[in-house]
This record gives sequence, C-alpha cells and structure tokens, in this order.
Amino acid sequence: MQKRSMLIPLAILLALIPGMALADNAMMEELGSKAARIAMQELDVQKGDANLLILTDAGHAIIDGQTTQAAIKGLSAESGNSVGDGNLFQVLRAHFKPLWFYFFDKSDGEAVYLEVNSEALASSPEAFSALENDKVFSKISKAFVDIDYLESHTDEGNATFNEKAFNGNEGSLIPISNVWARGGSFDFVQATCFHDHLCPGVTSGLFLAKYVEEKLPITNSSESYKVISCPNWCKEDLLQMRWDATPGKSGMFVMALSDKERKAVPGIAGIFIRWNSTSNDGDALVLAYNTSSMESDWTGPAWGSKIASAVALLNHTDSPDSFVSTIKEFKVDQEKLSLMQNAGMHPLKVAGVL
Repeated sequence: MQKRSMLIPLAILLALIPGMALADNAMMEELGSKAARIAMQELDVQKGDANLLILTDAGHAIIDGQTTQAAIKGLSAESGNSVGDGNLFQVLRAHFKPLWFYFFDKSDGEAVYLEVNSEALASSPEAFSALENDKVFSKISKAFVDIDYLESHTDEGNATFNEKAFNGNEGSLIPISNVWARGGSFDFVQATCFHDHLCPGVTSGLFLAKYVEEKLPITNSSESYKVISCPNWCKEDLLQMRWDATPGKSGMFVMALSDKERKAVPGIAGIFIRWNSTSNDGDALVLAYNTSSMESDWTGPAWGSKIASAVALLNHTDSPDSFVSTIKEFKVDQEKLSLMQNAGMHPLKVAGVL
C-alpha cells in the first residue's frame, strides 16, 4: 500500500511536466508575436510585407534552461515572414547570449531592435501577457541603417554604432540587412548568419567556392570537396555551409600561417580538393585570393567600411575569376591527402608551393 501511495503523486508529477513545457513554449510563442507587433507598428508595415526582414538568435539562445525556438513560431504567425520566403533568418549566437529580435524595412532602410528581459519570462503565462513592453524587453531601439542613407548621414551612423543602438549587434545585423535588401541570395545570407555577421571575408568564401565549382565540378555521388584552409579567415564558415565541409566530418582542416609564409605565397587562400571516396583519389587546386578586393572606397567613419565593401562585392559574385587565381594544380592520392592533413606536416610544403 505504501509503495502504491508513492506512485500516485509521482504519476501526477510526470503528467504535469508536458504541461509545464507547453506553458513555456506558449510564452515563447507569445514573446515572438509581441516583438513582431511592436516592430511592425514602429515601422508601419503590415503582415506579409515583402520589404520586411527579420533576424533573430531565437533557437540558439537558451534562457534558464528553456530553449527559444517557439518564439520563431510567434514571429511567423504575426508577421507572415518565414524561412521559406527568405525573409526570416536565425543568426548564430552562443546559447548564453541574450535573446533578441531585429526587424528591417528595406523600403526606407529603417530597423527596430528588441532585446528580451529574461526576468520577464519567469512570470506565469497570464502575468506575462499583461506585462508592459518595457518590462518584456530591456531594449527597444530604432535607427536608419541603409548604407546609402548613412553615407550622407554619418552623424546618425555614429550615434547608432557608438551608442550601441542594437546592444553591440550593429556590425552584425546592419551589413546582413543591407546585402539582403540588394538581392543577396538565400544561401549566401544563410551562410552569413552562420558566421554571425557579413563582411568581405565571407564574400571571398563565395568567390572561392564558385571558382572551384567551375574548375572542379562535382560529377557523381562519390565526390565531395575537402579544404585544407591555410591561412584561415572568415571564408571557412561559408564553405562549411555551402559544401558541408566541416572539420568534424574531416571535410576541412584549418591552420594559420606566419607572416613570412604569407609573403612567400602572396594571396594564398588554401588547398581545395575534389575527392572521390570510391577511388580514393582526387584533384587539387592551390588558390590565391586578391585580398585588395576586400578594401572599400568608403571614406566615412570606420564603421561603414565593411558594410560598403560587402555591398560593392555583391555586384561581382558571378565573376569569381576576377578575384581568384590558381597557383598550382595537382593530383591527390590517399597518402598525399593524409600528409596534408597531418598535424606534423605543412600542407603547402606537401603541395610543393612553399
């Protein structure tokens, strides 16, 4: 009898746990809806407006052990934006970073940023629904962020960046929204969100990828790309997303180079291999990238340089040959691949270019 009496409360507790999770998810969904309602009112846009872009770290941020992906459901329901429509993206952040939402209207270049007050989520669902906006969000700010506008209104840009209108996320969110507004492709924007910001280094990854795909196209299911990346810069994150060439699956090996090594092989970007897992051999290209292309004609404050460069480079994504060149071509067998990937060897020496 005693054992049975102990089992009944336990059964009740277990039955309540899904309900608790449901309540948490409902609050997260309402949080996303609330953020969308506030921002859309501030920007004067209606549901389904094709000019609206939403960026968020929801789904990455975790608050007091609670995941935040349900907020995306609220964002979509309220705004009409979705991943499928290419106007809602998750920006990678560490799970311990604050949860935020960013809305950008490309029709006039204005943006709204909202950062969540995590303490508000400790309320009951009923109490949460009744909270004022400034209790739910620790920061709500608005600014014009289109780079063409900022070029002639640098005082506003100074205020946005120097006063951290978006709580330090300005250099991440503003470049992404500018390139999205100018027709950046879904896969490119998605890769920049994985990198967590858009800079000319990410764009160089796109140029390198397109160059390799043209010179060494994948022709069957046994083939894939492998990257011996030396030196490393932002390009690697785009290559991981585009090719599924991740270090964890031995698709990418990354290392730094000394200044002396960089000077010995000007513009070196790494070794790019089309590998056939059936025949255990492949074709390799040692590539150089014209890093001067990353420079900008921007003459204003420093915060605008990378944004202007990223926007300018977008116009050249169909001409990778203008930025990438081949230093050497060679065949690769399993032994040579293993040598290039070995921590005790220098891949550029194995390849015969250093």
